[in-house]
Amino acid sequence: MTLSPPWPPAPLEDAWRDALEATLARPVTASALARMVAQQAARYRGEGGPHAHEDGLTARLLFWFPRDVVKVARPVAELLRGGVLPTRPLRILDVGAGLGATSLGVLRALAGHRTVASIDAVDLDGAALSKLRGLYQNAASRGLLASGVTLNTLTQNAAEGGLPRGPYDLVLLGLAGVEITQGLSTPEARAEALSAVLTRLVDTLCDDGALIVIEPGSRDASRVLHHARARALALGQTVYAPCLHSGPCPMLRSEHDWCHEDYREGSLPAWLVGVARDAGLRWEGPTWSYLVLRRDRRRLVDALAPTAPNRRLLRVIEAPTVTKGKTETWLCGDLDDARHDTRALELDRVGKGHTVRLRDTRRGDIIQTSTENTRTTSLNIRLSPDDWERIAFNHIDPSHG
Repeated sequence: MTLSPPWPPAPLEDAWRDALEATLARPVTASALARMVAQQAARYRGEGGPHAHEDGLTARLLFWFPRDVVKVARPVAELLRGGVLPTRPLRILDVGAGLGATSLGVLRALAGHRTVASIDAVDLDGAALSKLRGLYQNAASRGLLASGVTLNTLTQNAAEGGLPRGPYDLVLLGLAGVEITQGLSTPEARAEALSAVLTRLVDTLCDDGALIVIEPGSRDASRVLHHARARALALGQTVYAPCLHSGPCPMLRSEHDWCHEDYREGSLPAWLVGVARDAGLRWEGPTWSYLVLRRDRRRLVDALAPTAPNRRLLRVIEAPTVTKGKTETWLCGDLDDARHDTRALELDRVGKGHTVRLRDTRRGDIIQTSTENTRTTSLNIRLSPDDWERIAFNHIDPSHG
């Protein structure tokens, strides 16, 4: 049997629409949903007046859940590829769980690769947790998620303490950090508050467990996560991914820069495209930022160690720009200088006949290249197709679990 890879994730099945609507248990027209989605989007931006909590739940369940459920698949794939996800039945803690887009996204990504024993979902919103319980049952009964997972829900404010003791194999903070820190005025203050939460969550991990943090892909939210990463390193925590180095984040040199992910092929399901358009929102691939922390000093870059001397791993952090005769992008990793990022250029006339070129890479891809080409004293390196290869996550190597 060939297992489906966690990344890139398969499109959300049409049966999910039935599961979501069964969970809502009341009819909603497309126009009414678009209105609720527009109102909830304004709330996320800090705009507009109050609206009914039930309308917000409806918008989150029918629209944002399908958009957000795929985001955790990339860090799950990287944990599997690195061989660092325990093989025992996993215990999961989902903090700020809401409707479960992150924890149920983990179940979806792990299908066929790992068994989940239990999920402890914590959120201040008891109504959202009730929908989460219903959605899990409706999805499992349709064969969309593994059945038999013990789902426990706890209604409380995770930011004020009182988290379950654990230990847990996976702890999730999915799009909740931005909510926890939204009342603070500066990125540094928000990062300090987020860092305090992350430290508490790391303490609930098994020795070989991992904390996955998913945040919006906006500049402000991503930069708060970059600052929190710096604090995590200072506290001796291990950054497993996405970073391939443990130095200062190059995105923090300028307040205008940030690093995030996108999934261009992961547009909204067809039944939601019209809703997004009517609400004035994008339906193309989602964007987000993420951070994976561990306490055992295991890192993705070490697990994917170069297979030959004088090689290093770099991550693509910008969609390639193709102009006449050349392709350019930004790479980040353990470079020879203190910058950790560099502009890469590949000429079209070099290396004809190669099946993979720089223009074929996507944001988030990892490439392996020679140290000779990445010893830089300037912002630019010139790559030849003969001197690099892409390490894709389109399959799970059997040797890694």
